[in-house]
Amino acid sequence: MFGERNILALLLTLCLLAVSVLPGWAEETPGSAIPDAYEKIAENSRFNLYLRRDTLALIVESKATGKVMYSTVQNPEDMKDNAAWKGFYQSGIVMEYLEGVKNIPLQADFINTPNEIDCALTGDGYVARVTYPDLSISYEVTLKMDELGFSVSIPYDKIVEENADTYTVASFYIYPFMGYSYLGQDKGYMIIPDGQGAMIELKDNEERFSSPFDRPVYGTNIGMEASVYSDWNVDAEQVLIPAFGMVHEDDGMAVLGFIENGDAAARIMAYPNGVRMKFDWVCAKYLYRMVYSQPTGPNSSTISMRTEHARDIDIQQQFLLEDGDRASYAGLACALRQYMLEKGYFGEADTTAFDIAVDFLGAETENYVLGKHAVPMTTFAQAEEILSDLNARGVNGISVTCRGWQEGGLSGALPTDSYAPGDSLGGDSGLQKLMTAAAGMNNRLSLEADFLHLNTETHPMLFYSSFKKITSQTWSRPTFGKVYDTMYCLTPKKTLEIGRSALAQLAAHGIQGVALTGVTSLMSDYYEDDHYQDSAAMMQSYEALVKEAADSLEASLSKANCYLWRHAAALRDMPITGSDYSYVKRDIPFLAIAVSGKIPYYTEYANFQANTHRYFLHLVEQGTRPAFLLTAEDPIKLQNTNSNDIYSSRYELYEDLIPTWYQELKALHDQLGKAEITDHVYDGDLVRVTWSNGAQVYLNFGEKPGEMDGIALEGGTYKVVTKP
Repeated sequence: MFGERNILALLLTLCLLAVSVLPGWAEETPGSAIPDAYEKIAENSRFNLYLRRDTLALIVESKATGKVMYSTVQNPEDMKDNAAWKGFYQSGIVMEYLEGVKNIPLQADFINTPNEIDCALTGDGYVARVTYPDLSISYEVTLKMDELGFSVSIPYDKIVEENADTYTVASFYIYPFMGYSYLGQDKGYMIIPDGQGAMIELKDNEERFSSPFDRPVYGTNIGMEASVYSDWNVDAEQVLIPAFGMVHEDDGMAVLGFIENGDAAARIMAYPNGVRMKFDWVCAKYLYRMVYSQPTGPNSSTISMRTEHARDIDIQQQFLLEDGDRASYAGLACALRQYMLEKGYFGEADTTAFDIAVDFLGAETENYVLGKHAVPMTTFAQAEEILSDLNARGVNGISVTCRGWQEGGLSGALPTDSYAPGDSLGGDSGLQKLMTAAAGMNNRLSLEADFLHLNTETHPMLFYSSFKKITSQTWSRPTFGKVYDTMYCLTPKKTLEIGRSALAQLAAHGIQGVALTGVTSLMSDYYEDDHYQDSAAMMQSYEALVKEAADSLEASLSKANCYLWRHAAALRDMPITGSDYSYVKRDIPFLAIAVSGKIPYYTEYANFQANTHRYFLHLVEQGTRPAFLLTAEDPIKLQNTNSNDIYSSRYELYEDLIPTWYQELKALHDQLGKAEITDHVYDGDLVRVTWSNGAQVYLNFGEKPGEMDGIALEGGTYKVVTKP
């Protein structure tokens, strides 16, 4: 009997040893003893932070639960990846560099590349000097822990390239594997900034996906990257807020990366398992030097080149941490809202009063026998009639924007370089009368202004100030329109000059609001003043212009990048869903949660939604405001203009819908006031949204009846539950 017990004990021990070396075992037993190679370097009220000095790897530990989250793979010897990948996921910071005239970046990590790390602890983190002797490159990285999490920074002036003729820095990854998972062993999801926000579930994908989510922050770099245009292609949603995250639901651990500095030079990447490796990981990549294609002649042949100078950026990336019940996309969005509030990302915007957005399309242009002529769609007098009718139906306090209000209409009057109301719409006197009437109905009127885009047929002399790619070629894009076939952009310098002049003219004529577009959503490297300019320079120019607009007028921003939000009275044309990537489990209202209670948020036009009822439910869910593009005339008149994609805008189609939505959404807003979203939970098609004043909104996005928390909901309905 004794021998049998020994044999059984031996077999049990062997089984445990075998299991302990399976890939991901360390991830399945969070809260176990911190490995000896790590030392505690900082803490806040909720988390401990541990560092491994030779790789700058981190472990985050929840004080409440003892659960942990790793920044590097803990069992690399069990993985079958190549040496480069193993070096990548064992290193806290990964640098890529360029060698000589070669244009393919090489990897410098802490495993495969000889390095020296001089790390000094600071009480709330560390300062480390990293040197690669063989490359003659060094940089300094600083980590500081605060109450919300910790930040990591790499200052530009601390990067040293002693042999720049041979080795130069190409890019950096900052803790790219923070919170990673292996083949779905952790229940949870990644968060990506697609549209409103989206989640990629942590599960074994069985190698179904071949490409990652890889998007530049603030959109395509048109001065660097080749773009393919077609009249049928629908672009993916732009990254408006540089945030990404990882949630481990079973462990109650979550982390959100937010790029505070370096956003103009960053890409956000999320790799579901099966895409190159068996890990799920999400991170930002900061590009200092880029490789591009330089044309060599008229025969379209090109050679690969790299930017001559590094981008002048200081990287600062914040990691926001949550645990327990707050370890969710909603908890992270709330943490980001608090962080952005403390950092001044929200200005003086007022969210007290509820309104809807109504944009009037004034005029367009079509070809005629002897040239071109205006196609009036909504004169200023007609706009006043529509507003009066809405006012009689109980709709007031509207945010009104006039588009195509100037001579030349929507497509012909680009850029907005002066105050010149179209004669076919009623001229200056008609616009002034509309402005007075709108104010009398408690509506706020703005004029749309685009200081960026250029129509060279109507402004031929400005062609010499058109935007150039870093190859020094003039950038342009086809419009696929019926009148003007090509659109250009102005240089940042000319955009700033024209914008300042136009803003002064608007203010001089008593215009109180401006709806900015164009500069609000472009970020690119470019060629100006006979040399390469990086995207950080564009950011400075555009922010200066938007700030000046906000200082003199009430400025609302269309599809605005988040670095401009502090100057916005409102955000317009914001996404309500995502791009529907194949690996996305579902869209999440991350953006809406992050801005709730801080800034008015108007969504994309309700006119062009495939399912208006579902769109309305999203408005209720997100606490956002609808927008309508209206015309007095039938949009069939636009069929021979550049706006022939507008097919449903005549006011008569929406004269009953708008008052109905307005009254219902206003009643909801009256219950919510300036409250913020504090929680958001899905249960299949059912959703519960919790607000800071205690109100809860339950929604059923499905067709069948359902019940959540004892609240019964018919398909396609919602209920508001308030505190007694």
